[in-house]
Amino acid sequence: MASTDEFTELRRRVMRRRVYALNTLALRDNRMPRDGAFDAAAANALAAIVAYTASGREYGNKGRVKSPTALLATIREDSEIKTDAIDDSELQTLEEGIEKAQSIRHGRADEEWDVLDESHVEALISLDQHPALQVLEVIDGLDLAQAVAELYRQETEERMPHPFDPKARSSMPEPSECCYCGRVTLITEEFDVFGIGPGEGTCIACGEERTYDDTVSDYLYWRFGETG
Repeated sequence: MASTDEFTELRRRVMRRRVYALNTLALRDNRMPRDGAFDAAAANALAAIVAYTASGREYGNKGRVKSPTALLATIREDSEIKTDAIDDSELQTLEEGIEKAQSIRHGRADEEWDVLDESHVEALISLDQHPALQVLEVIDGLDLAQAVAELYRQETEERMPHPFDPKARSSMPEPSECCYCGRVTLITEEFDVFGIGPGEGTCIACGEERTYDDTVSDYLYWRFGETG
């Protein structure tokens, strides 16, 4: 598995793309209220776009991810981040949608006028053309665990020196079931030292870490029916 810093960066990229995609697909299909889903999708997409070309600029002075409007300003001022995939009119519609979504969420909206319409959702969907995302088609129809596992596989392959080499692909760790969230999204290097289950690692979905003490506890339970 990658170093802690590398894995953290990979996990953030996976989660940002996943949050953007699942919420955007739900909005596209009218499966949930628009305000919260729009805000989450926009914030994660914009952070992913900034980090893709200018890693670190998605954070503000206090080390927190910038607000969606601040991320928009960063994208607008740097053509390398923005790329030709996003035009100014789409960003303007997206900014309007963010303002409306936050007004609704924080109780400042005039219900008659402050609504998110199809143009805002379309602007959100258009962000998927940026190379930082390109994810809607990939995970359309997948549930959360499947989406996370697929995006992790994709991200890992992109980091391989020879992604089409069968030997390199076979060395990729397959996700295991996470004992914390129950999803098959635990990323480990190999089986534990006892050879009975997954080794130490981190869940790409919930972020919980499986430690050596966890493997010992599992072994004691398997061998003697007791925990360590």
